[in-house]
Amino acid sequence: MPRATILALCLIFLQLALPAVSAAGPAPDIDTRETTSIGPNRSIDRATATFRSLLLGVYDPHDQLQDSDRSRIEHVFVYWQAVDEPMLRAKMRLAEMKGRTLMVTVEPYTKAANWRDGGDHLFADIMSGRFDRQIAAVCSAVASYQGGYWIRWGHEMEQPTDRYPWARGDAHGYIAAYRYFVDACRKIAPRAQFVWSPKGERELAAYYPGDDYVDLIGVSVWGLEKWDRERYGKPRGFAKTFDQKYRRVEKFGKPIIVAELGVAGRKAYRQNWMSEISALPAGSSPFPLLAGIVYFNDKEPYHWPGGYGSPDWRMTASDLGL
Repeated sequence: MPRATILALCLIFLQLALPAVSAAGPAPDIDTRETTSIGPNRSIDRATATFRSLLLGVYDPHDQLQDSDRSRIEHVFVYWQAVDEPMLRAKMRLAEMKGRTLMVTVEPYTKAANWRDGGDHLFADIMSGRFDRQIAAVCSAVASYQGGYWIRWGHEMEQPTDRYPWARGDAHGYIAAYRYFVDACRKIAPRAQFVWSPKGERELAAYYPGDDYVDLIGVSVWGLEKWDRERYGKPRGFAKTFDQKYRRVEKFGKPIIVAELGVAGRKAYRQNWMSEISALPAGSSPFPLLAGIVYFNDKEPYHWPGGYGSPDWRMTASDLGL
């Protein structure tokens, strides 16, 4: 299929799922080395924080942005072995009321007392049916949503880490488990669109489950000024940070979203990121397959290695143009 046709189909798919967004807002100042909560009275020029034609959504666990009429994607995380049903129902009601697409990240932890233990047999347990009840529960809950919904299973799988038991360096096991989940979930939630969402590292291609199992591709993008200065000698912007990850996934020819975006640093640093993003209309160079960005509006739940702490990515509705 010609590349132009692929790009056109990708944009049509996302335009059908979500209406276009045009918004602007200021961003606050925050210390690059101290991850503090964002105050409401410090801001960046509203014109620099516009996401314009890119579809904008948010992970908003503290409901700071629940009144927004401009956010088009409501992102929630669920642990499949311990689903927070009241939270999920509340987020679904909110998303339905606001006309948002629901994106549910399903985190397939183990059944051990410490959810991260037992990763060495997690994929085998999934394939043997030991998690069928969890799959049915999650997919049934999401299927009851009346709007459009995306399901993102087992994200950031390509880089082994103690954080996620499904990130094990076992590409074949991951692919088999991912396909098992999608096949089972499609029977329960036939309207679901599935997001395959690597971290964006060079090993990701080995974990691709195949075109029939992927509707969108998501990557994670983080801008931390302290990290940039110490690793690269100077601050980097969105395009520079995102470019390598984008090039690694564009070859699959699927719509691409930034499934998790976070920015923390001084005023000028964040202003530069928002300015770059605002200048990127969907479907055009340099990232023609990029169609949406979902902001991670919370403090990082884990410590970054190297003494970088837990960056605070939170912003207000006006900061994000919502």
